[in-house]
Amino acid sequence: MGGWLDRLAHAPDPLLIFVAVLAAVALMAGFSNLRRVRHIEDVPTARVRSAPQGYVELIGTAHMLDGEPIVAPLSNTRCCWFRYKIERRSGKDWKMVQSGSSDGIFVLRDDTGDCVIDPEGAEVTSRHERTWSDDGGGWRAHAVHMRLPSLGKTADLVVDIGGKVLESLSGIGEYRYQEAVILDGDTLYAVGRFRTLGPGDRDATLDELTGAILREWKRRPDTLRERFDGNRDGHIDADEWQRARATARREAAREYAENMKQDQLHTLSRPSDGRYFLLSNLEQFGLLRRYRWRMRFGFGACLLLGGVAFLMLSTRL
Repeated sequence: MGGWLDRLAHAPDPLLIFVAVLAAVALMAGFSNLRRVRHIEDVPTARVRSAPQGYVELIGTAHMLDGEPIVAPLSNTRCCWFRYKIERRSGKDWKMVQSGSSDGIFVLRDDTGDCVIDPEGAEVTSRHERTWSDDGGGWRAHAVHMRLPSLGKTADLVVDIGGKVLESLSGIGEYRYQEAVILDGDTLYAVGRFRTLGPGDRDATLDELTGAILREWKRRPDTLRERFDGNRDGHIDADEWQRARATARREAAREYAENMKQDQLHTLSRPSDGRYFLLSNLEQFGLLRRYRWRMRFGFGACLLLGGVAFLMLSTRL
């Protein structure tokens, strides 16, 4: 042990710099997750109908809107939200091929009303998360790891560690796929900027809803061309794009009218002041547990790496 410590203490300067940088990154990660914990603990839970304007916490269920569905690209699952990643094996490492997430709008519903969620810019945590690898048969793949509902601190830790081990052992094939979704009917926990819009805000609201619908369509160019490429030349020209905008506007107007039956439209979106915008289909305490573990890991790694850096630095003073 003494010989190992002596070699570490006299390690070259580049290694000292590397360890110090890792310690700083771990410290920032610890504080970042501490902020998330404080946000969740300090923001009181509100009901949609009576929520104050501004930064709020809502709990309800997620529901898809009528109109063009949101479809996860890897599993072809209809959902309220998705995130995906495709990686290709490069020697012992994996390189990113493609990734993305949906920003189409959906609804959070509690027993007092509906709130339209615009997930653009949100930090989303899902319990429906899968990783699998290609087995040489295209999309015929085998599941490697499924994220489970929170079962307690020990069980969650076992699932996380076991899943990572399985992923490393099961990286068969050239490609690896990851996908997470929020399904229709999932419990939904949300923290963000809450706004209630009345009839006087109609034009601005329709513009926002139309923009969100178009953003989601643009993420699926094949579907966009299938619906609006009238001359079948493989491109959406200016006239066809105007037709797409008009269709999106009609869908936005229908959603607006449905929500304005109460003479109000509630929305939740990313705060403009830099505060966290969090969405999750984990229950509140499960999400808190996850962030607390990440916080502890960050601070613990910082202490360990900081001690190693101090040992290496002491020999140079």
